[in-house]
Amino acid sequence: MENLFLVCLIPPAHLVEEIDELRKFISEEFNVHQSLKRPAHITLYEPVKLTSETQEETFFRALQDAAYSAPFEQILTNFGSFPEHTFYINVVQNNDIMVLKSQIDDALRPMHLFEKNRPKFTPHVTLAFRDVQPPVCRAIVAAFKDRKFKRSFVVSGFSVYKHNGKIWQPYQEIPFKSPADKAKPLSLFP
Repeated sequence: MENLFLVCLIPPAHLVEEIDELRKFISEEFNVHQSLKRPAHITLYEPVKLTSETQEETFFRALQDAAYSAPFEQILTNFGSFPEHTFYINVVQNNDIMVLKSQIDDALRPMHLFEKNRPKFTPHVTLAFRDVQPPVCRAIVAAFKDRKFKRSFVVSGFSVYKHNGKIWQPYQEIPFKSPADKAKPLSLFP
């Protein structure tokens, strides 16, 4: 048994449709198609391969433990790129998304799912990647340099997507739980 999972934030349907229109435009205009194979999302934990039922149970239990957060507003604004290979919509790095990412990382760390250092967290919504060559990336950046984009949505949980061998599909929604309900560590001192 091997399953590939992605932990992410999925914007609301109306915003996903708008983002998909941008991705389709870029795909047709610049002949790049890889980003269309993934849902419009903000990655919170890179895709990870789980190889046993026990590992999956531990993974999902850890994600439940990471879900103590108050809902928050997430802003998407304008465009950016990772030099020469990825074009995206910027995700404002507010304290709430950074804390959520940290909680997920902390909850999953005991599983040792990654052996190497992971890249710094730069939240974004990918519009083009993988099949983007440097000259094409520069052309996309130039085409969008004067375009403005600003949207926001309320985050009240996160999603887990599962790869079925061809595409990513919704697998589980994990709603936030009140931080006040989180069990406090026992202390000998009042």
